Amino acid sequence: MKTPVYFIADIHLHTFPTAAEEQKKRLLSEFLDEVRAHQGTLFIVGDMFDFWFEYRYVIPGCYFRVLRQLQELTDSGCEVHFIGGNHDYWMKDFFSTELHISVHSQSLDTVIHNRRFFITHADGILPEESGYRRWRTIMRSRLAIRLFGFLHPDVAYRFGSFISSRSRRLNLRPPEEDEAERQALIHYGQSLFADGFQHVITGHFHLPTVYREERNVFLNLGDWIRYFSFGYFDGDNLNLAYWGSPRKPENLKNPNFSLT
Repeated sequence: MKTPVYFIADIHLHTFPTAAEEQKKRLLSEFLDEVRAHQGTLFIVGDMFDFWFEYRYVIPGCYFRVLRQLQELTDSGCEVHFIGGNHDYWMKDFFSTELHISVHSQSLDTVIHNRRFFITHADGILPEESGYRRWRTIMRSRLAIRLFGFLHPDVAYRFGSFISSRSRRLNLRPPEEDEAERQALIHYGQSLFADGFQHVITGHFHLPTVYREERNVFLNLGDWIRYFSFGYFDGDNLNLAYWGSPRKPENLKNPNFSLT
């Protein structure tokens, strides 16, 4: 696997145009150009789209630019992996066949440069999310997918976007609630260190987090809404990075992002 390796999650591309959405797409385009220029590897760790349902013959036009850029990325020789999130798990074969992206429906256990990585979107990992886990099982069943597929695409995407917008993780919450979840995530990472993983990467929680335990590293990737944060592995070190951040260390060659 080529380095550098980039990890990004929770972009939540919308189906409707706004100034914030255009900024998000512009910065994402710059980021994908960065991956391509360095011939790196990209892991998309869920929720690239705020809603995705794959019809046999219909692809939403609002996503065309980013889909085209992902195809150009793989055509150039970059390796791209997509782990489904809770907003974009209804995938079939478009990404793998047309875009040549490796799609993973489950968390990924992989070795990169002799380091064992556990990469997961992480929805449903907390003990208190038992109700959500049951709902997830139902919504990912063949019956649910088949029934939803009977909806006209315009209706389906309008409905899906409405439901997605209700997600509490897309809205501001009390700091103490965020901190409690951050500590729960770190505990989750520690449990995976005990199982032999050296690097643990999660999405879903929109909480940029770095926790180090000797050479082991846990990252929550944050999001591409408020933080424009992502993971960066150069073959030796795993860091959390911020695209377009004013915090630019002088020893960093690329002025577009900073590492923490």
